[in-house]
Amino acid sequence: MISTLTINTAIDRLLFIESFCQNSTNRIKRVVDVLGGKGTHVSLNLSQLGMSSRCFGIAMGETGKRILHTLKAHENLDVRLLYVKKGESRTNYAIIEDDHTCTLVTEKGEVVSRELCEELLGKLEKELTAGDTLILSGDASNTEVPFFYNRVMERLEGRGIRFLLDTSSRNLVEGLKAKPYLVKPNVEELSQVLGCPIGSEAEILSGMRRIAAMGIEVVAVSCGGEGSYVLYQGQFYRVHPLTVQVLNTIGCGDAYLSGLAYGLEIKADFETTLRIATAVSAATAESDLTVGFDPARAAALQSQVVITKL
Repeated sequence: MISTLTINTAIDRLLFIESFCQNSTNRIKRVVDVLGGKGTHVSLNLSQLGMSSRCFGIAMGETGKRILHTLKAHENLDVRLLYVKKGESRTNYAIIEDDHTCTLVTEKGEVVSRELCEELLGKLEKELTAGDTLILSGDASNTEVPFFYNRVMERLEGRGIRFLLDTSSRNLVEGLKAKPYLVKPNVEELSQVLGCPIGSEAEILSGMRRIAAMGIEVVAVSCGGEGSYVLYQGQFYRVHPLTVQVLNTIGCGDAYLSGLAYGLEIKADFETTLRIATAVSAATAESDLTVGFDPARAAALQSQVVITKL
């Protein structure tokens, strides 16, 4: 079974405006609250694909109660978040303009104590079993235990659990040392790993080789509206972008990871897995929300995905 871990759970508050103007009053046309947090986004997307998953993480305060209520309202979700009364889970603010420019402003989140980190580690140790997939997704810089994702992978090492890592900055750089099965940086995050700017296709492929050489099976680099590059078993795949009406790009990376996890879980052939991931991401871009998509639309888009072997 797939499990997701979200340290920094959140509510996303979407603020729809005509056009953002600095040093001026910006009038909000519509406000929508949806679930935030990269790991929980993955679980919701898997639910829409008809796949069960477990949600691990931490929810705090009144906002945490809303997060738990929202998760429990969805089918196929086994909610196993730790709830803490003290503190408050994040609220993120997505500013979405009429031209579909999307700007995300996020709260840092409460500091997670060593004691709470240890409780969460113990819960994962107890409840995950051989053959499970654990998705480590999003920011984990707010924990008193440094590089918490590494601690998770170290504690569960040798248990037959497959790790998929989607994070950034030092958490990504350090996380690679634990040799997760899959990593999904974007181009900016790939630059962070390599310590230098990345621009050309040749530079992207070279960087992916360096990561794979660390013992990582799947390296998927998302390039926003330009599609993605994936390295698997020594073969590079260029996944070309789909042409869709983009309403909101926030959450598309989480959707792509959801599709990869889904394809791997059902043991689809690898190109089919890439088609699923790309179609789910494109269908998510057609929604003006930060999570969720039309499953029928995603299914229809799969046949339109063009993949080139490099």
